[in-house]
Amino acid sequence: MLKRSESFHRSLQIFLFLLAVAAILFALFSFLTVKTNINIITSAIDTLKSLAAGTFSETLAQMQKSITYIYAIVLTEMAILAGGVVVSLIAVNYLLNLYFIATRKSLIDELTGVYNKRALYKILDQEIKRAERFKHPLTIIMMDIDFFKVYNDKNGHLAGDLLLQRISKLMQSKIRDVDTLGRYGGEEFLAILPETSHDSATEVAERIRKGIESAHFKGEEKQPKGQVTMSLGLVTFHGEYKSKHHLIHSADELLYQAKESGRNRLIKAYFKKHNMDGNNRKGINSH
Repeated sequence: MLKRSESFHRSLQIFLFLLAVAAILFALFSFLTVKTNINIITSAIDTLKSLAAGTFSETLAQMQKSITYIYAIVLTEMAILAGGVVVSLIAVNYLLNLYFIATRKSLIDELTGVYNKRALYKILDQEIKRAERFKHPLTIIMMDIDFFKVYNDKNGHLAGDLLLQRISKLMQSKIRDVDTLGRYGGEEFLAILPETSHDSATEVAERIRKGIESAHFKGEEKQPKGQVTMSLGLVTFHGEYKSKHHLIHSADELLYQAKESGRNRLIKAYFKKHNMDGNNRKGINSH
């Protein structure tokens, strides 16, 4: 997270420096352009005076000298202008990079590096629309680290932060590239699995649960069950999806049931097409 912050400030400093250089180059170009115009006018006046005085040979020599001087100035102006344009283009590139970093920071959880709640809501809205349009199933998994407060109290908040970071990486390794993982809040995470059947989503959820159960974490022996585990609530919708809040609430209810029934387990449910009132819910069960 610190690296992203440093990258942002470094890009900002470079952008401001390039902007200053471009401004100086364009100012210099403007100055030389004005000076060149003045020189042209002065040369024209001197030429007319020389012609009026009848000194044609001197006038010709003076004109050649003035043309050579003006030509050199124009070439210098063009070089300065080209440099200003190049520096401006580089500055624009850094500006776009700043925009990308700022946008990413607004959607990424700083501690774990996964999506934050804001991003999850945005992505879930998009996936609901896609699922409704193409009639695909959509699964979400709500996950919560068991006894996380106990872990924090006995190992310290720094250890708790490291645990969140490691578990986030572990969960990311268990999902597909098309899936989305985010930190919903505290020790709670949400996974969005588009175009995923109930059975396939169950396999993903079990990979996550078993992966955490079998992993070894520093200080886990102080946990009530001697290890770090996770409870999960999984719900698959296929049909009338309603709002993201409805989906999340359904998964959260199942997560609560997993907690109440002993933790370190998955409680799942499936909502059939065209019926979201719970009557068509298939086999709410645990693993």
